Amino acid sequence: YYPKPVKCILVTKPERFEHAKKVFRGSGVQVQMEGSKDSGIEINCEGTRHLGAAVGNSSFKKSYIKQKVDGWIYAVKKLADVAATQPHAAFAAFTHCLQGQWTFLSRAMSGTSDMFKPLEDVIRADFIRALLRREVNDLERDMLSLPARLGGMGIYKPAEECLISNTNSMYISDPLVRLIQRQVFDFDPRELADEMKALRIDIDKESDNRFKAKLEVILAHAPSELKLAVSAASEKGASSWVTASPSYDHDTVLHKGDFVDACYIRYGWTLLNLPLTCACGTAFSLQHALDCRLGGLRIIQHNEVRDTLAKCMREAGHTAVETEPRLQPLNGEVFDYKSANKDDQARSDMKCCGFWSNMRQAYFDVKVVSPFARSNVHLEPTQLFKNAERVKIREYKERIRNVEHADFNPLVFTCTGGMAPQCQMVVKRLAEKLSKKQNLQFSVVSGWLRCRLSFALLRTTLLCVRATRQKKPVYDNNIELAVVMARMDY
Repeated sequence: YYPKPVKCILVTKPERFEHAKKVFRGSGVQVQMEGSKDSGIEINCEGTRHLGAAVGNSSFKKSYIKQKVDGWIYAVKKLADVAATQPHAAFAAFTHCLQGQWTFLSRAMSGTSDMFKPLEDVIRADFIRALLRREVNDLERDMLSLPARLGGMGIYKPAEECLISNTNSMYISDPLVRLIQRQVFDFDPRELADEMKALRIDIDKESDNRFKAKLEVILAHAPSELKLAVSAASEKGASSWVTASPSYDHDTVLHKGDFVDACYIRYGWTLLNLPLTCACGTAFSLQHALDCRLGGLRIIQHNEVRDTLAKCMREAGHTAVETEPRLQPLNGEVFDYKSANKDDQARSDMKCCGFWSNMRQAYFDVKVVSPFARSNVHLEPTQLFKNAERVKIREYKERIRNVEHADFNPLVFTCTGGMAPQCQMVVKRLAEKLSKKQNLQFSVVSGWLRCRLSFALLRTTLLCVRATRQKKPVYDNNIELAVVMARMDY
């Protein structure tokens, strides 16, 4: 590579400016005092923009950062206006696009933390308030700044992230800097890539430990409702709807009411504009909405998850997939557990031939539990899943194994998107089959499948909360009699 004078920038100290003009006279470098790289200015005493950052004296860098921050403040306020009607779209634009702009600048320039405080004030006062329809306190703001996998929303604090971003950037680019300083031309690019990959892993581990330590501090001062909600939101797969971009083509869009309700459920806040009483006559609450059987909404949630998994099994190449398969009637078989299902009309939720081994049937039964139920609030997630799986195993496994000569797996989900161990095993197996069928990476298919299940659980949970419940109507009209007696034409 041979540098061209018209593409070069020379930033010099004021007392060396005249000397620089003499040194570069006749080289093709134009000597001017103000401007930028794009307008052909090559030598100046203040500084210049370079690769999205600024180099030069401190006053030039501060003015450059202030100009950038002012532009981002304007953009955040505009997103706050969008959040009033389309909060899901505004949230995705902030986390997937706008937030990365100041993250890049903080990596390229050091000592910028104080200058990002006005931006943090606008994010908290304008954007988050418009997004969630409420003010957030310091504890809640810290919670929102955590990654989604730890129960946060990924709305990071710019002033805090600036403190470590530049250090991490220098750490991971150190191998490249050493090569440039030594002017090494003969090196193995694969070794360099492996070294930088190892450094990136170190940075990810350090960041993960930092976020986990921050979460422990938050939970130490958090109320019990927030602790329970964050514990449920931290389960693997429970945050897939948070990180997914809204898309009508892939059915990942939430309207403003659903998005706000989903955020409130995620953090255990009291939902807005709930009715005082249910149609069944009981006081209405989130947990009652998830328990009440009036209107058949719980069945809709169960069936939506079942149908989503059955459809994915068919997409993975299994043609012999059946929902609600009837089990064989019993002829005197005896089972160890009294809770075993001995009904001659018994059915499981799904049956798939060849799921675990060739030509062997596999049965599955779905169960969706609420971590907010009175009987579950004192349980750790592991114990909650263990209890729910045990109930299904005692009900079906022995009968299916001895009578059907088939495999059985309980599929236990939480209404917030968490999965029990056996359910995770089944989802992993299904993702492997889908990845082979469609020739895609396993990680890509696994993330897609978890996201699909997350939205199925979220939408049906919101349906239980917001749908209208009515008692079963009694129709007195005899249509056939009315047509005959009134001589109605048809």
